[in-house]
Amino acid sequence: MTTRSAALYLDDIDRTLLRLLQEDADRSHAELATSVGLSAAGVHKRLKSLRQNGYVKKVTAVLDRSKLGLDLMCFLKATFRSNLQAENLADLQRCIQELPEILECYTVTGTSDAILKIAVSDHVALRDFLRRLSTRQQAIERVETCIVLEEFKEGSELPLGRLARPT
Repeated sequence: MTTRSAALYLDDIDRTLLRLLQEDADRSHAELATSVGLSAAGVHKRLKSLRQNGYVKKVTAVLDRSKLGLDLMCFLKATFRSNLQAENLADLQRCIQELPEILECYTVTGTSDAILKIAVSDHVALRDFLRRLSTRQQAIERVETCIVLEEFKEGSELPLGRLARPT
């Protein structure tokens, strides 16, 4: 069964539970039970199944960057020395584990080979990060830095309402 077809077997209660968890994972089983019309034990069983089947990868807190002094968010468009060769990908994976400023990293199509999302305190921290990035890996030949000026939407919630439903 593919990942796409597996999503088709979620019923409305599963989708609602996942949506509610995305909104606030701190809700108790009793609160969730009231929202979906099940007992707390029924919600516990459903959530356990969703976790065991990989629908919920982990539950985490979303921190406020600015309160922590990480006021500068940037996207780095990286170009590799030799495109997407396996050595470059391994070097990049090792490097991103060593640099906690990197929040997300994706290999992409287009004029860049990878996009990295980073958070730092200011332009001096950005400069220092870019220097550390350049010395800790050999894969990246060129980096274009895009500084975020305003955030209009931030989040990681998936659009569960748009999943196809079984007929």
